[in-house]
Amino acid sequence: DKIICVREDHRVEGKECTNTIVAIDLLTGDQNVLVEGADFYKSIDTFENQIIFTSWNHPNMPWDDTQLSIGELVLKDNVASAKNVKIMSTGASHLQSRFINKDQYLYLSDITDFWNVWKSSDEDKPWFKSDNEPGYPFGWCFGYPGYDIAKDGIVIGAKSKDGLNNLLLVDIDNPQTVIKDLGQLVRSKGYSFGTYTNVLCHGDCVYALGIDDPANPLTLLRISLTDDSVYIYNDDSTGKDLMPYISYAESVEFPTTDKNMNAYGFLYRPKNPDYTPDGKEKPPLLLRVHGGPTGMASRSLSMKTQYFTSRGFAVFDVDYRGSSGYGRAFRQALYGKWGVYDIEDAISAAQHLVNEGIVDGNRLAIDGGSAGGYTTMAMMVFKKYFHAGVSYYGVSDLLELAKHTHKFESQYMTKMIGKLPEDEEIYKERSPLCHANQLQCPIGFFQGSDDFVCPPPQSQELYNAALENGVATFYVEYKGEAHGFRKAVNIQRCVSNEIYFYSKIFGFKLADETKKSTTYKELT
Repeated sequence: DKIICVREDHRVEGKECTNTIVAIDLLTGDQNVLVEGADFYKSIDTFENQIIFTSWNHPNMPWDDTQLSIGELVLKDNVASAKNVKIMSTGASHLQSRFINKDQYLYLSDITDFWNVWKSSDEDKPWFKSDNEPGYPFGWCFGYPGYDIAKDGIVIGAKSKDGLNNLLLVDIDNPQTVIKDLGQLVRSKGYSFGTYTNVLCHGDCVYALGIDDPANPLTLLRISLTDDSVYIYNDDSTGKDLMPYISYAESVEFPTTDKNMNAYGFLYRPKNPDYTPDGKEKPPLLLRVHGGPTGMASRSLSMKTQYFTSRGFAVFDVDYRGSSGYGRAFRQALYGKWGVYDIEDAISAAQHLVNEGIVDGNRLAIDGGSAGGYTTMAMMVFKKYFHAGVSYYGVSDLLELAKHTHKFESQYMTKMIGKLPEDEEIYKERSPLCHANQLQCPIGFFQGSDDFVCPPPQSQELYNAALENGVATFYVEYKGEAHGFRKAVNIQRCVSNEIYFYSKIFGFKLADETKKSTTYKELT
């Protein structure tokens, strides 16, 4: 009759909110604290009278260093408490803890570089080791489990470096024994997911979200472990009439400024069966930068990507050094280098495509949202490589972001850039707004009026600087939108406005239907 969960308490004004693990009585609503003292908690699981969870403290993020702890649940006079809590493992990122039984549990740890599944009774090596990572484990949100415990074994969803899909039922005593290739069952139904996440086993069925399929959006599916049937709950797959227009992702590895570490990304070539290239010119490039900065590119169906590729652009989603999905060392390469390596790798990716003869080196565009918006702004201020850029709710002043962001990311930049106030000059050196006089490249800005993560002034002030510098620019603010646009009409307007902006910079003529969908007043 109790729910055990993480509580975030904002009741004390003027102070940072407090995170605890609490038990909530379902009948009375009474809450009592089980575990407290750390800045953050997640990955809670219980078995009989035991509780397991992960916690971490500033300045760490959950993909940096977390503690895996286990304790005893005690119920006295209908009041729950946690006793004898012990730290079982630390020194790496520990996530997604699960009890097998009262004596054993599983968890993810990246101590051997990739997040692998470890077992409490076998601590000298991963229980299930591979150079991939189950689901999306890096910890931005609650949930997203990449594995779960079934009656006959463990179901593990994973994504490898080359983006291939994998969903396996493995033996609980011998994980190298694959009982059933569930991914193959899904492929036999015509789906090609690069990642399975939110894996949940219930009864004789496995439930999961399939993502990273270039022809399909996020998809909820159910797989029967008894009759091997696969049921798709939201079959929103691209209509057959659109399939000829879909450009599929190609995995690309390219060199960086570090000879010992390459970076990665997904290339989408132009594709439209209604038009035939004349062979005299190469396509313009739109290089897209993900958020985070500890995020990752996805192969999932993106109608924005398909919009651009069906209109003659090549699109490249870059996973610069620091992105998730390629191991701990790759992710930590961005420590102290945000605003350096992300910019360098964006240039290296574009130059690689130019050198390979895939894109036109004289028509290079870049865009990104949030941290990707920062990279876009910084690129246009500090470098003269790309010919146009568009920022979605980006960051122009890193010091302001550090001062006013929410608790979860309040010390994120301590490792990404440096500690304040000691390293304040580095923050200024890498803030586009502090060097606005250098802005000479065309740049546009999309912003939400209700964005409290990257508030409007972050974009407005650099936009004003662009106007003062005589740079081709625009600023569009959508009322009621926050950090990430949700309204379909605004998303559509962004895409059509963005390509309209590029058409003016690169000097190409838009199709009539695109012109009609563009709100010209937004770009004046």
